Formats: sequence, C-alpha cells, structure tokens
Amino acid sequence: MDSIEALLGALIDISVPAFAIASMLSMGLRTPLRAFRDQLRDRRTVLAVLGANFVVVPAVGTLLIWLLGGLLPHHTGEGFVIALCAAGAPFVLQLGAMARIPYGETAGPMAVLLLGSIAFMPLVVPFLLRDVEVHGWSVAQLLLGTMLSPMIAGIVIAAVWPGRADLFARIAGGVAAVSAVLMFLSGFGANSGLVLDLLLSPVLLVAAGLVALAFAAGRFAGDLAGDTLTVPDGPAILTSQRNIAAALLVARTGAEGSEQTGSIVVAILLLSAVGFVMLVPYALATGCVRRGRAGERATPGMLLGIVGPKDD
Repeated sequence: MDSIEALLGALIDISVPAFAIASMLSMGLRTPLRAFRDQLRDRRTVLAVLGANFVVVPAVGTLLIWLLGGLLPHHTGEGFVIALCAAGAPFVLQLGAMARIPYGETAGPMAVLLLGSIAFMPLVVPFLLRDVEVHGWSVAQLLLGTMLSPMIAGIVIAAVWPGRADLFARIAGGVAAVSAVLMFLSGFGANSGLVLDLLLSPVLLVAAGLVALAFAAGRFAGDLAGDTLTVPDGPAILTSQRNIAAALLVARTGAEGSEQTGSIVVAILLLSAVGFVMLVPYALATGCVRRGRAGERATPGMLLGIVGPKDD
C-alpha cells in the first residue's frame, strides 16, 4: 500500500507541471497577439473582469471560508483560498466553445487573467493563508517558468510556423488532457481516505457555493463590460472555472512534504471538479439554445467544443 501511495505521489508531482506547461503551450499556440491587443484596448471590459476575478471572488470567497472554517476539515479552506486567487483557466476556451461564445471573447480575457494571476498570486496568497506558509518569490518563479514561458513560446511558434500551429496545439492539448486525467486520479487516489471523509462533510456544498459566487460575480462583470463582449455570460464562465494548474503549483510550493499537502491538493481538485460538473451542463444548454436561434445544426463536435462555427 505504501508503494502505491508513493507511486501516486510521484505521478502527481509529474502530472501537475506537465498539465500546466502543456495547457499553457496549447493556449499560446491558439491565441494570437491580436487577442491580447484587442482586449487591452477595451479598458472597461478589462477592469470589470479583473475586478470580478481578483477583488470580488478572492475577498468575498475568503471571508466566507473564514466564517465557515469550522465546517471545513483537514486544511481544505487553504486549498479553496488558493484556488479562488487563481484565474485564467485554459479549459475556459473549451467551455466557451460549448456555450457558443466567440473565441476572442474567451481567449482575450482569459489571457489577461492569466497574466494577472502571475502578478496577483505571489503578492496576495501568502497574506490570505493562515496555516500554510507560501513564499511570494518562489510562487512568482514557478508561475513564470511553468505558465508564462510556455504561453509565450506558443505565441512565438504560432507566429513563426502558422501552418503548423494547429497541429502543435492539438498535440499539446492532448498531453494536457492526459496529464489532467492522471492529475485527478493520482491526487484523489493518493488521498482516498481523505476524499471519503470530505464527501461526508459539507465541503462539497461549500465548493458549490464558491462556484456560484464566482459565476454571479462574473455575470455582473459581463453586464459592466465594454463593446468587445457580445455575450454577457462569457465572463461568468471565465470567472467560475478557476486555474487549477496555477493553484496546485502554488499550493505545493508551500505544503510540499508536509501533512497538509494532501488536504490542500484534494480541496483544489474538488473545487475544480464541482465547477466542471456545474458549468459543463450550463455551457451545453446555452450553446444548444444559441445554435438553435442562429439556425445552426448542433453536431457532436460543436456541442463538445471541438469544432466552432465558421465565423469564430
């Protein structure tokens, strides 16, 4: 049993950075520089999305976690706090495609949020955590190396070899998908007893409440956004799905080798899984409605976000 747990622990040590690097590389390959440029010009949208993701969600969510601290066993509250500070999840691109949101309306804000997370998390996370010590400079170095650098590399590769960018993006996306599966299996498998304890506690309800809070904050940001956003619930999806790769990387810098590691990792994975379960049906339903109104035939590829409309 100890050997299996050691193997699962080693697997998550590999799958987390692999998922972060591959997903960021894939995002960079699919996100041209004009997406950043166009988005930054719409200051109203940038401020609304940044406010929802780096002010409302971390502040209100952390306050709720502190108030409900007695209901959250095994340091899961710290895991939730770290996840609430991590924005710009690459999976938002897939959810946006499912919901028939134009690619630029998810890629542009998501890239801005990713850059914001790299600056925000090293400064804020160490001050919000009570029982876990995280060093800001270590966090910054890790995020720069495993998230920003692969994204920049993807943008450069797409600019130099535009004809091969889609192929490279598919390969990187496949690696990210496999790494994500291994990450969840190893994270939950290495802490199976803890997972069972949490499933019998109010943790899932708290996680669902935090996702709902993020969705509401993002929806309000959508109402305040500028003209570049034509679908008001795009920021809601963007805000609800937290950046699990960044959160896990940051968590493991502070809890590595301690008894808190498993609890924090499981909390982040649970919050991500709850968000996935809540957001995918919403994205599928809204996507079907929008495609029906546009007179499009909803193919399985479109419903799963693999293929978008031609005007995307």
